[in-house]
Amino acid sequence: MMWQRDHLIEGKAGYDYALVAIVLLTLLGVFLQNSLSFLGVGLFIAYLIVFRWYDREIGKKVALENPRRTIKLFPDETSNLTLDLENHSVFPMINGNLELQMGPAVQAYEHTINEKAYWRQFKIPLSILRKRKTHLNIPIVAKQRGVAKVHHIRYYFPHLFHFSVAMIKYTPIYRTEFVVFPKLIEVKGAEAIFKMLPGKGRFPYSPFEDIQSPLGTREYHYSDPFHRINWNASVKTQQLQTNVYEREIDQSFVFLVNIGKSKLQDMVQTNQNMETLLSYTAYLCKVATEKDIPFEVFINSRRPGKIPVLHIGEGEGKKHYATALEMLARIHKQSLVFPFDKMLFNIGHQLTNQKTCIIIGELTEETLTILKNWEKKNFTVFHVPYAEGASMVRQIGREVLASAK
Repeated sequence: MMWQRDHLIEGKAGYDYALVAIVLLTLLGVFLQNSLSFLGVGLFIAYLIVFRWYDREIGKKVALENPRRTIKLFPDETSNLTLDLENHSVFPMINGNLELQMGPAVQAYEHTINEKAYWRQFKIPLSILRKRKTHLNIPIVAKQRGVAKVHHIRYYFPHLFHFSVAMIKYTPIYRTEFVVFPKLIEVKGAEAIFKMLPGKGRFPYSPFEDIQSPLGTREYHYSDPFHRINWNASVKTQQLQTNVYEREIDQSFVFLVNIGKSKLQDMVQTNQNMETLLSYTAYLCKVATEKDIPFEVFINSRRPGKIPVLHIGEGEGKKHYATALEMLARIHKQSLVFPFDKMLFNIGHQLTNQKTCIIIGELTEETLTILKNWEKKNFTVFHVPYAEGASMVRQIGREVLASAK
C-alpha cells in the first residue's frame, strides 16, 4: 500500500453515535409500535454502511506518480516540483492540505511554513476529486549547495461523515531530488597557471620527450647525452647517431581539496569555510573545462572503500564538469574528514607523470613536508587559500618548501 492512514488523529464519535441511535430507535419502534422509528433505523444503518465503506476506502485508491528524477540547479536558479495524483475512488477528498518536507538546499517560496527549520515544511491547499487526476506545479528556487529530497508527504482532509480531520501519509521513498551546485567564486590568476609538463599530449615544441615513442635518429652533437647514442644506426652510417623521441605536454590538473582544518587534540574537523573552498573548486573545474584541459579531483571527505576519499578520475569536457559539480554538491555539510596529509602521501605514490597540482584549502607543516618530497618528482604545486571574496592562486615555491619542518 502506497498510502498509510493514521488512525490516531481521527475520532469515531459519529460512528458510535449512529450505533447508539440505532439501538434507541429499535427499542422505541418495538415498544411503541412506531414505524417511523424503523425508518430512522434504516437510515442510520445505511449511514453506517456508507461510513464503513468510505472509511476503508480512504487512501487505498490514491496514486502518486513517482518517477526517478534529478533536477540540477545553480544557486538562485528556479525550477518546479511536479506532483501528479490520481483518485480512483468514488469518494472525493476536498478542502484538504498536502504537506511535505524538503532540505534547505531549495525553497518553495509560495508555500513555506517555517523557513528557519532545517527541514522546510510546505503546505499546499489541495482537493482530490473522484475519478480524476490532479496536477501540482510547485515553484522551487535553489538557495544553497546541497541535495534536497522530498520527505514526509502527508495529506490532511475533512472526513465526510464526522467532524474530525483524516490524514494519509505516503510510505514509499519519493525519488525526485534537487541537486544544487556550489556557487562559482572566482580564483584570480587561475588562467595563468597552465604550464607544459610531461604527459600524453603530443606537441612539436614541447621541451619534454617520451622515451617510449622513438621517432628515428639524427647525427650526434657534442651536447647530446651519451646514453642517447643508437649504436646500431651508428655502425650502419659510420657516424654517431642519436635517438629522437616524440615530444609531449600534459596540461592536466589535479585538484586537491582540503575541507578540514588544523588538528585540535588529534582530531580533524570540518573547515568552517568549506562552502567557499568548494566554490573555488567548482570555478577551477569550470576554467579547465573552458580551456579543454583534463582534470581530476581529490577531496578528503571520508568514504568507505579502497579509496577512502572522494575522487573523480581524469577527464575533460562538459559531461566531466557536470560530474564534478554533482560530486561537490553531494558532500555533506557535516562530512567526516580524512587527514589531508595522509591523502597527499597516498596520492604521491599514485602519480607517475609530472603534474600540475592545485591545493584548495589549509596547508599544514605536515603537508609542506610531503610537498617537499614532491619537488623531487618535478610536480608543480599551486595553492588557493581561503579569502574573503575572490582568492588568489599562487605557486608554492622553493622558499616555502625549504621552511617546512
